Order: sequence, then structure tokens, then C-alpha cells
Amino acid sequence: MTGQISLFGIRHHGPGSARRLVEALNALKPVAVLIEGPADASDLLPMLADPGMVTPVALLTYAEDNPANASFFPFADYSPEYQAACWAVRHGAALRFIDLPASDRLGASAADIAEESAARSEEDPVSRDPIGALATAAGYDDGESWWSDVIEENPATGPVFAAVADAMTALRTDEKPLSAREAVREAHMRMSLIHI
Repeated sequence: MTGQISLFGIRHHGPGSARRLVEALNALKPVAVLIEGPADASDLLPMLADPGMVTPVALLTYAEDNPANASFFPFADYSPEYQAACWAVRHGAALRFIDLPASDRLGASAADIAEESAARSEEDPVSRDPIGALATAAGYDDGESWWSDVIEENPATGPVFAAVADAMTALRTDEKPLSAREAVREAHMRMSLIHI
């Protein structure tokens, strides 16, 4: 694999996050856009850019033998993932989800995932809320206020995603080992980069 890889960390759906991501994509002009989401649903992503598609919409995955075991991935006009998918289609870039397939997520017990996440959060508060850790370091009371000031409501353009990525890298240097599930997810996403 050759070429540059750029990561854009997104905290949540928001017009500022979506605007900044589109600005970054316009400046970068990537040949591929990879989005955190179920890899086995990648073929559905171009539908988001269909002129007849009206948001909000959501991708729903569920276990056929137990429909209560479901996950959904929402998209609105102000969703960075929605804007990234539309940008990729408009510019002819490859477009894929790169997270574990939905079948893997649905095969795991929701209780097991919740238990694993809770145990990890108690052991390592940075992994529970890394943006909250950045906010505290910057003198904010919570991560939402920091994200709002720095990303959502900040009219200035600039390399905010690079700054967030650098901060996340610094935070992860002291992070406890990933849970087994998160380690598998991250490995799957890294492997997805090879097959661009």
C-alpha cells in the first residue's frame, strides 16, 4: 500500500463536525473514504448519495432468529459519516465501511459487550471518555463543552482533526491494553486499510 492515510476522529453527529470533515475531504481529495461501520453493509453506502434519499435514515442490522438483537447506524444531513459517503460518491472515491461485519457484532451477546465495556471503563477512565480527558487538560468541565467550542461552534478553519489525532495518540501511550473485542475491531480496521 502506498499513499497517505488520514484519520478523522468524530465524537458525534453535529453540523460543525460534518462541515469540518467536508472541508478536510475537499482539501485532501482522497481516493478512498473508509467509515467506521459494518463491513458487510458497504454496498449500501452509495445509496446515501441517491438524490431520492431523504434524511434522516438509518442502517438497521438484526439477527434473523432474534430481531430484538439489533443495531442501527443513524444518518442525518449533519452526520459526518453521511457527508463523507456523499462526498465519496460525488468525487468517485472508493467507499467502504471498515468495522467488523454486523454478523460479528450481532453474534456477540449485548450483555457481554456491555460488561466488557463497563469493566474497561472502571479500569481506564481515558478509554471511557478520551475527549473528556482532553477537556479536563484544557480546563473544561466536560468533553461536550470542549468539543462544542473547539469543533462544533468554532468558525475558524484549520487542522483540528490532526490536533485531535495527535492528542488521542498521546493519550493512548499510557492506555491500558485494549479489551479482546476492541483489539479485534482495531485489527480488522487496520487490515481494511491494506485492501484499498
